[in-house]
Amino acid sequence: MNIPCATLQLNYTPDKCEICQKTGHGHHFGLETCRACAAFFRRTVVLNRKYKCAQKSGKCDVGAEKATCKFCRYKKCIDLGMTTDNVRAEDITEQEPASSHLPEAQILYTISSKSRGSSLLVDVNAVLRKSKAIMEDNHNFYVAPDLNPLQMMVESLHKIRSKQSGSPEFFTTIKFGRKFQWWAEQLEDTATWLMNCREFRGLPIHEKLAIFKIVWAVWRRFERYTMSAEVFGQKCYDEKILLHSHKFAARFGSYCVDYSHVWSQGPHTFENVFGGKMIRYFDIIVKPYLELNLSETEVTYILCQIVWNYAGRRLQGQTQAAGERFLEEISNNLHSYYEEAARKEENPKNYASRLTKMMQIVNEMLKMQLKQETDMDLALLFDMFNISFTEPEFFRV
Repeated sequence: MNIPCATLQLNYTPDKCEICQKTGHGHHFGLETCRACAAFFRRTVVLNRKYKCAQKSGKCDVGAEKATCKFCRYKKCIDLGMTTDNVRAEDITEQEPASSHLPEAQILYTISSKSRGSSLLVDVNAVLRKSKAIMEDNHNFYVAPDLNPLQMMVESLHKIRSKQSGSPEFFTTIKFGRKFQWWAEQLEDTATWLMNCREFRGLPIHEKLAIFKIVWAVWRRFERYTMSAEVFGQKCYDEKILLHSHKFAARFGSYCVDYSHVWSQGPHTFENVFGGKMIRYFDIIVKPYLELNLSETEVTYILCQIVWNYAGRRLQGQTQAAGERFLEEISNNLHSYYEEAARKEENPKNYASRLTKMMQIVNEMLKMQLKQETDMDLALLFDMFNISFTEPEFFRV
């Protein structure tokens, strides 16, 4: 079966800057750029500068003859693939040995352009490179001719979850670096799962990356909470147990993450801002999961609904159209799944009522995600973090 292939070919003249279309000045940070755009990108990353879109749309035209919006200029740099792999040490105002080792991530102490105080600049490009490679390889995904789109997504999720330990180790304290390592693993899992969707594979690489950046966190939350319910059953809800990775778990209220390197307001403030939201997912996800005794097919259907509805709201356009096509197709697949199940049952269930409850989970997840975004925006606005990522969009959600 031939799958449409999306490539990273750019339709620009080689001697032009791929950002602003002015005369290029060589290869800088992964792209052919002019001196000005290369310097702009370096300053933005090193000084952790934050911009707001001039038109408040995030879609300003960035070109040689335009008064350039800095927000959209930097966004275009990231979307086209500029990385900080080659930012030189002398470009950083201050550099010290890192005391918290983030796997595959370079930690740089730099000077904030706002506070002039020291903060951590974490280069996550090495971590994200693997996920990007997964999404660039359209031919490394076997499409089973006997599986419909929903079944393909079920099979993909099943393979990812096959790595899950049935007897995970419980922890009481961890450093942020370990949590970051788990995030890195879940980023790859999200990319792998998304690539099993035909509509996602057919999108250009910049669209894939845009979707991936904003959905991986909500994908991770729903997958981990449902996996926790699967492994621990009622005990998961009663004792508030969460699987943080394939090998480690913890009970809410009985563990502590050392955020001292990333949070400037103290650990209790961090828990007040974000901790209360996380425990609510036990009511939003775990409780209905246990009450309905959701199958893997139903879990996958809900996950698809959450991901594509959230991506469609944020990105619209081509992404929204692809999502609508996919969701319509898997809704038909779920109907066939229920019809087949009804034929095998002596007392068929009321699947209309069941589907209504499943969509309630989707709506509650989307509401919580929007609240999570608001809290993160406020934390960033008031400089509560003393850490910055080279790809901030990944960690805004």
